[in-house]
Amino acid sequence: MSHFARTLALSVALLGLALGATSARGADLSAADRTALLDLISRYSHTWDGRKNADWVALFTDDAVIKASFRGTAAWSYGSNAERAKFIEDFYAGAAKTGLLQSRHYQTNTLFEAQDDGTVHADTMFAVTFQFAGEPAPRFSNTGIYRDRFVQTKGGWKFALRDILVDQDPPPAE
Repeated sequence: MSHFARTLALSVALLGLALGATSARGADLSAADRTALLDLISRYSHTWDGRKNADWVALFTDDAVIKASFRGTAAWSYGSNAERAKFIEDFYAGAAKTGLLQSRHYQTNTLFEAQDDGTVHADTMFAVTFQFAGEPAPRFSNTGIYRDRFVQTKGGWKFALRDILVDQDPPPAE
């Protein structure tokens, strides 16, 4: 390959990087879909932390799976909207008993990968804080990665999978 051809190939590659090009699969995801998916991810935090249980459940397809593991050890899994509705209801019933006033979920650094089957996979970093009665400020709770799979439905994008990979050990049993 001539010096000119190598320089041209390098210039094209650098231009692609400068324009934000990703893999062919990543490039298949439109800006509108990226925005809709980021909004869905944000709605997860807002509905959970706002205790809008039904709105939180509605973010998932009925057969979606949400599951969590702590340092690689599986902790729980729910595979239907009925199970998710009971899960969030029980969580906030328990929160009242423990004095949990507020949770905040912070999600950032999402990487998307469009799949050939029309789904989208994503990894999103997260940090969570809790504030309990009698505490002057929220305290740090945990960090990790949300490993998601999204599907397009008639009502827009929804979670088909939310695999919560928590960096810390599970909280102590009450």
